[in-house]
Amino acid sequence: MKRLISSNHMWLRNVAGPVTLLVVPCLIFIGIYFLYAVWTAYVSFTDLGLIGRKAIDPSFVGFKNYIRLFTRTGFLDSLWVTTQFTLISAVLGQSFLGLTLAAVMKSPQIRLKPVIEFAFLFGWLVPDIVAAFMWNAFANRDGFLNSLFLGPLGFDSVNLLNQYAMTVIIVANIWKGTAWSYLLFSASLDSVSSEMIEAAYMDGAKRFQRFWYVILPMIKAQIVTNILFVTIWTFSYFPLVWGLTGGGPGRETEVLSIFMYRQAFDVGRLGYGSAVAMAMLITVGFFAIFYMRFLKEKK
Repeated sequence: MKRLISSNHMWLRNVAGPVTLLVVPCLIFIGIYFLYAVWTAYVSFTDLGLIGRKAIDPSFVGFKNYIRLFTRTGFLDSLWVTTQFTLISAVLGQSFLGLTLAAVMKSPQIRLKPVIEFAFLFGWLVPDIVAAFMWNAFANRDGFLNSLFLGPLGFDSVNLLNQYAMTVIIVANIWKGTAWSYLLFSASLDSVSSEMIEAAYMDGAKRFQRFWYVILPMIKAQIVTNILFVTIWTFSYFPLVWGLTGGGPGRETEVLSIFMYRQAFDVGRLGYGSAVAMAMLITVGFFAIFYMRFLKEKK
């Protein structure tokens, strides 16, 4: 490491040893994650079970688990549910709402800015399982919505978690994760040159035109980065959906993370569950490559 540090930077040379010691735990931590990934990849080619004879003496089955992914309806159905959940709640919901909210909050005319920001940040800071209980208390038949609104107005009670489960988890995830997009876009908008905006204003550009033709092109890198992050997080999201619906009713909200959990730990097919995990990893990797190539082309 000392060879990489210029001789002109005496202070850096003196602290090279302590810095190296600080890096070692990080490398160990990354190495452990890498080993788990390698182990998961290996197990996906076996019929390892959670209990029984296959838990002691698993067999190598080749691509049987991966063929099963596309010849059985369970994985493909969960993939479709996950795609809808990710596209609507993360890409369209969190990113679009976060950008819109960040742009609106820049206006000095907004008097309730602290209240609005607290409402979004509260959802982000609340633990996932607590947020699930909160939304359950709001959406079930005896919950907040029916007790304080529908009941007193003479309407029949509605169990949103049964009748509109997918809508509930999408709205709950938008509420839970929009604060991240809002904070990122707020910082991005602060970095936009005010001189360019003023120049566009002097040229006669309206507010929307200034936002569309001046501001958005300058923060496109942050937009793509945000979409990449929220896509990865939402595609593999587990706790809020599990706490709210458990994948039900039926399999209506069974995202891939829940499908993988059930296959690996409820059914006990660790080999097949590992194949699902690897398929999720490959899918997320494809998203990441697509976003990065899009960002590179735009540059």
